[in-house]
Amino acid sequence: MKRKYKIISEDLQKNLIEFLDEMQFDAAKNMNNKEAMQVINFCNWAIKELLDSFDGFLKEPKKKSRDDYVEETFLDWNLPEMSDKEYEKLVDQFDSFLRGWEKEYNKKNPKKKQPKRKPTFRPHIDDIVEYMSLDEIQEYLLDDEDLTTEEAFDLYYDEHKRVQKEKERKEYKSLNQILKDLGIDPTEKN
Repeated sequence: MKRKYKIISEDLQKNLIEFLDEMQFDAAKNMNNKEAMQVINFCNWAIKELLDSFDGFLKEPKKKSRDDYVEETFLDWNLPEMSDKEYEKLVDQFDSFLRGWEKEYNKKNPKKKQPKRKPTFRPHIDDIVEYMSLDEIQEYLLDDEDLTTEEAFDLYYDEHKRVQKEKERKEYKSLNQILKDLGIDPTEKN
């Protein structure tokens, strides 16, 4: 026997599992009832099937060009035998008819133009990092649509290392500063 399969969305799978779980919970309230036990067993089986099912991925269909549609249309017709030259002439006439119709249609039904958005000015990261905290830099990098996640992470990590080195440098004191803090006068070299 051949088996048929249906691909369902993950949202539907999740909703079905939740529904079956609720049914199972309601049936568990009547554990003495034989029918309730059958409901519980069925819900267990169905939930297991949904959880163990294979993942499926749908490919987006290839968009067809005008030439594909014209070719398909003429291949479906039962045309009388004609030479290649006559066939090409027929296809060209049909194509010019379609182009003319499309031109007239577009005149009568113009597309609504979307107002152009001004690109937001985003200064280069090197110009602003000295004025931003690491959290602000992280947010800035994540909002930048031109960067991939990996590039944003690399830039953030480089800045994080720079900030850490800067903190370490501030923590270092010169020998004279350490001696002064301890109340020791440094010796003078000749």
